[in-house]
Amino acid sequence: MKVLREKSKGVVFILRCKFKSGEAMLNIHNLIKFWARKNPKLIFHEVKNAKLLADPFCGSGSSGFSAILTGASGLLSDINPVSVFIAYNVLNKETIKSEIIETMREVCLEIEDEVYTLSNLEKVNYAVWKDDEVISLKLTSERETRDKSLIKEYITMEENLKIKFWYPEGKFVYPGTGISFRDGPHRPIEIKDLFTKRNLYATSKLYSHIEKIWVKDRSQGDLLKLVFIASLANATKMMPHAKTSGPSWKLPRYWLPSLREERNFCKAFLRRLLLLHSFKKEWSAIASSYQITASFDSEIVTQQKRYIHIFRADALEIYSKLPKLDTIILDPPHYDEINYFELTYLWQKWLEGSFSDARFNDYSYWSREICVNRRTGKDLEWYNTKLCDVVSNYVNCLNKGGKVILILHNRDKHLLNETIKRIGECISGGFTLKTSYLSPKIPSSTQGLHGRKKYLCILKIIKAS
Repeated sequence: MKVLREKSKGVVFILRCKFKSGEAMLNIHNLIKFWARKNPKLIFHEVKNAKLLADPFCGSGSSGFSAILTGASGLLSDINPVSVFIAYNVLNKETIKSEIIETMREVCLEIEDEVYTLSNLEKVNYAVWKDDEVISLKLTSERETRDKSLIKEYITMEENLKIKFWYPEGKFVYPGTGISFRDGPHRPIEIKDLFTKRNLYATSKLYSHIEKIWVKDRSQGDLLKLVFIASLANATKMMPHAKTSGPSWKLPRYWLPSLREERNFCKAFLRRLLLLHSFKKEWSAIASSYQITASFDSEIVTQQKRYIHIFRADALEIYSKLPKLDTIILDPPHYDEINYFELTYLWQKWLEGSFSDARFNDYSYWSREICVNRRTGKDLEWYNTKLCDVVSNYVNCLNKGGKVILILHNRDKHLLNETIKRIGECISGGFTLKTSYLSPKIPSSTQGLHGRKKYLCILKIIKAS
């Protein structure tokens, strides 16, 4: 055990050095696309001297990742149950068993033979659709073909499929209202309509096998569910066909591009599975000295040794239950640009699953999500007022010399300045405020789509010693 601990300390030291020198390291953001993700180095440098930190908008867990690398303990929370699920399963020390990987490989090969393999035994990497017509096939041999007979065979294969496995039902509207999600696919559709029949068959069959594993082994099943939702966009109609960029979820909404790709979901799933497996093998050693726990209620769990506890809570309510802290990270949804309820809704519907997993059966929290959403009555004034409430409450949780780090981004610097001004007016004496602006270059994140410039605003609120 002593040798293991010393090895773990050595690995962490090396990673710290790599952070400082700017070298590449374990990349938490490769595991799942989480909108508006931040470079972990940003948080790492802010928490490196902390003993205990809190992050009530924890998202995919970047602050917990940085806390473990710096030797700090952390209390991470989010109102969104999908965020709690992702953060915990990324940060915990559970690794994927080799026999589970082999089982999923066999399942994927079986599904590939059913829905992606032509009679000449060539597998389809993706089909290119233009509106409602397949115009070409990209085969795993890297050959692209417009052969009409192969395309007809591919279409006939799909027409003959009979979907007999569970998949989620629902529309892309706010529960209990008729309000549709932002922009939407330009017409009301069911969840199933976001998939071709072929890929709905592939996803539902694969998920049925994951749920069988989950019933027997919740930890392994949850890791597979993490891989599944991380791969899910590749099964939808949202993959635009473009030679200049790879397949990814390009826009922060659900959309149906006219020219799109129908991806081989099994390949995307296996690629993500091996990526998580590789990450977890290294991470379990790095985090070996930590207690990492999670709860899907507002229970706060602390430990005597180093720990990370991830739990579900409303940022506007949980502050009164927190212990005194050295550092607080506040990275709320950014105005009207990122609506996490909408973007995680599809994941949540799948995670709830055929067993109606109680961790994911609450869809009402959208009304309490702090963002600008004029369709649901949340304008800029509402947003700034809520942010002022959050900051005013959390600064009182600090130890002497402690700090709150508020992270905002937007392409409108005047809007950011107005928010910072409002927050400054809410803070009483005894605190020092420092504001800085960056223009980071993280694709599909703070830089924005298509290279449009955004500002990343960092407000540090430091309590007097």
